[in-house]
Amino acid sequence: MLALDIGATKTLLATWSHSGAADGADAWRRGRSPTIRFPTDRDPERLAARIAAEARIIARDRPIAAVGCAVPGPLDRAKGAIVHSPNLGWHHLPLGELLADRLGAPVGLDDDASAGALGEARYGVGRGADPFAYLTVSSGIGMGVIVGGRSLRGAHGLAGEIGHLVVDPSGPRCACGRRGDVEAFAGGASLARRARAAWPSATLEDGRSAPRDADGVFWAARAGDPLAASLVEEAAQALGLALAAVGAVLDPAMIAVGGAIGIGRPTLIRRATAIGRRRCIAETGRSLVVVTASLGEESVLAGAAALGADLRGRDPLVEA
Repeated sequence: MLALDIGATKTLLATWSHSGAADGADAWRRGRSPTIRFPTDRDPERLAARIAAEARIIARDRPIAAVGCAVPGPLDRAKGAIVHSPNLGWHHLPLGELLADRLGAPVGLDDDASAGALGEARYGVGRGADPFAYLTVSSGIGMGVIVGGRSLRGAHGLAGEIGHLVVDPSGPRCACGRRGDVEAFAGGASLARRARAAWPSATLEDGRSAPRDADGVFWAARAGDPLAASLVEEAAQALGLALAAVGAVLDPAMIAVGGAIGIGRPTLIRRATAIGRRRCIAETGRSLVVVTASLGEESVLAGAAALGADLRGRDPLVEA
């Protein structure tokens, strides 16, 4: 089967099969092919064509039985369609149908955070944790939750949209159009927008080039720039409030943090965790367990593989 992780900046693709000879992380790593990665084309037709071309190579022209695809939402899972993906700029896009036509196989579609939760619960650090939450901090911010072995969807399929929890109504604007939500402070795309607004001349006070993306903001903060440091601290405060909210509402056994920023900026996550523990009742704060996703950048891809397996009736963790 084929696993796809379509992100705001890059797409990951791998084939996967589970022989039953291993479980957990070994099952994922032994069963998957080498991962192919390439920039995400914002034109859906061109992206689908690239995926199909890469899939033919990696599958060695063998038929693909099923496809699991993770993509930023919100989604209409029943129709296999993207409703509104702010960080990709796609609206009312029948992505599942588009990929199925190109690949000649059924497609299971889920949002990236839910797929990440599924991947870590099935093959990673979340095995045996119940409830288990996976928080992705990357270009955007989202959360997936596994309860009783199944993905928690909510009454309208919107459970886990923690990135769009407003923590400061007067804060910066998010790509979703609202002000002051968690993603507006801590998402990579939002940090890039904040950097361009903070240094319109593209120059720091000492004459060096000003940050133009999230990595630049973190670099400038480490170098001692006070404005960059304030942006990073605001990101930590917003993430801390998100973690506190998850702890207060869900009381999870564990929260795993993934995504490029979540994995690559451990100091930020430690700071956010400390803030989160102080922002909820003491008993909740003491029991808040926040760890790094053990599958690294492949948490979402592993979850996509599980989605594909579900189409063939093999994976009990995916909601039917």
